Amino acid sequence: MNQKLFPKLAAALLAAALFSGCGQREAAPPSPEEVSAAVSRPFDAVADIQMGGISATADLNKTEDGVFSFTFHEPAALNGMVVTMDEEKIGLSYLGLHIEADSEDVLDSAVTKSIVAAVNKAAQPNGITIGTEGSAITVSGETEAGEFTLTLDQKNQSLLTLSIPNLDLECHFGG
Repeated sequence: MNQKLFPKLAAALLAAALFSGCGQREAAPPSPEEVSAAVSRPFDAVADIQMGGISATADLNKTEDGVFSFTFHEPAALNGMVVTMDEEKIGLSYLGLHIEADSEDVLDSAVTKSIVAAVNKAAQPNGITIGTEGSAITVSGETEAGEFTLTLDQKNQSLLTLSIPNLDLECHFGG
């Protein structure tokens, strides 16, 4: 009797293993509203920026009221420069000097404006495409600077990378 039961039990275990899959399943992407909430919240990150042949490192801060500030550390010539942006104004402080301008007057290809525009677009639940890639959430959309892809960590929904191919812009975010 045990000899007849063993093949049936082995077949049942094999079927259960096949239907349960091996390894981790890729999680379903979050809703646009969940992504919007995650990207809208305040954050601090170190931004390693590559644009064309230029590299820069800046502390990036987004406040609760939607103001972004970039404090540059590299290249050395920009060390200490602070760029602040909201939807209406852009400010530049460097070596004791401070200027402000309407954000409309700044080129859409400016690195700080492009990063802010992509993050702000990702914070809108309309006009973006959301997916998953490995352990990351991907958010794709388009701004005046071109198409972008922003990746977020699935676990804590923090920013990981931003790519804007039209500008040859790659940005990696860290803690």
